Amino acid sequence: MKIFRITCWLITSIIPLAVTDAAILGFEEDFNGGDTANWGGGSERYTAVSTGGVGGGLDGFLEVANDTGTGNLGGSNSQVEFTGDLISDGVTKFSFWLKDIGDDDDLEIHVGVGEAFANVWFSQDGFLPSESDWEKFSVDIIDSSKWTQTQGSGTFADAISNSNRLVFRHDLSPLESRPDLISGEFGIDRIRVVPETNTLPLLLLGFVIFRFRCLTVARAPSRQQGAH
Repeated sequence: MKIFRITCWLITSIIPLAVTDAAILGFEEDFNGGDTANWGGGSERYTAVSTGGVGGGLDGFLEVANDTGTGNLGGSNSQVEFTGDLISDGVTKFSFWLKDIGDDDDLEIHVGVGEAFANVWFSQDGFLPSESDWEKFSVDIIDSSKWTQTQGSGTFADAISNSNRLVFRHDLSPLESRPDLISGEFGIDRIRVVPETNTLPLLLLGFVIFRFRCLTVARAPSRQQGAH
């Protein structure tokens, strides 16, 4: 019984940390919360638009824009849902929807991951937003040959094992630390951490049941107490 109680303490103490301090498989940012969801960076403007997203109607999206002149066009986010040890967390891809909402023919959006200023990599594939409709894209973070280092040193594996931000920015080949400057705007919607997982709900359910069992045992009188 003592061993069981120790096991209860260890699992109920450690599992909550493991569940919360990691990229969340299946997490999707749809920008329907009425704000920019902590996306920002070097562009002039980040606007949470409440209509016209992928779902049309009242579906929101994030507008990233340089309105008055040329500059860095893009955004980044360092929240826990997109960052951490992406390999151990089981992340294989990020999927997302883009739209050129300013009729800018030269837009080419690349995805960035890694440690800011220390070990940053961008996808070699550049995604070309359509002017007429939303398009879905995805980027594979498993194949290092599809990525180019733009800042710092270290391997791609190091970068995605210690990633502290997810970036979307306009740039043209060759990819360097400073992106090509441009005026214009684009929309981004439904950024998703892939794959979705059906195991996490089961894990949480098992954790709840196990914790309930632990509490039941903890509150039950021992045999020795019952003999008195």
